[in-house]
Amino acid sequence: MRTLTLAALVMLVLALLLILSSFLLASNGQVLLQSIALPAGLALLTLALALFLLLINERRYQQARLQAQRRRELGLPSGDLVYEDADGQGEPLSSTEVPLVVKRTYIVQLSDGRPVPIDLKRNVQNLKEPQSNHFAQIGAYCLILESYFDQPPTHGVLRYADREFMVDYTPALRKKVLRILKDMGNSSEQYPPSLTRQRATKCRNCLFQPICPVGQGK
Repeated sequence: MRTLTLAALVMLVLALLLILSSFLLASNGQVLLQSIALPAGLALLTLALALFLLLINERRYQQARLQAQRRRELGLPSGDLVYEDADGQGEPLSSTEVPLVVKRTYIVQLSDGRPVPIDLKRNVQNLKEPQSNHFAQIGAYCLILESYFDQPPTHGVLRYADREFMVDYTPALRKKVLRILKDMGNSSEQYPPSLTRQRATKCRNCLFQPICPVGQGK
């Protein structure tokens, strides 16, 4: 690829030099040399542009092949992998409609334009049904994606270490997420979040830690 790119650049430079020199030759009355330089320059320019187009198509093909390979390795559904944040370096997804920011997910766009969030929780296993907080998390992803895509999501995928669940994005789930967000917005020292237990790592990154009896001291 590098060799072909270099060759295309060299041909492009030579083509431009020949075309420029043809105009200089014409202005000096050297019509014969000008009649040779101009066609040669145009031919090289055509070859250079054709090579650049081939390189662009090859690059697109390689990117599509690598994306398909990565999708197969992750076991993602068919479609375009339009977002991933497996390493925590992806841009946070947010919405102007709701006070919500999400990360740590994959998003595949299906052929009909609808997005599908996939949440991989490899440290969870031996569950016959999704945990309620994971269920709501998929709903939060779907709610956010309404702001990013023309077609709203219809479902998300929750994948544990040993199995996966398809979570339908129903009106009931949407209302549940909105209700949770409303409850969070109304939380205060007088009305702390209604939690009974939580992992310390989550509490340390939570804005409600100072007023939450569960999170205080963790």
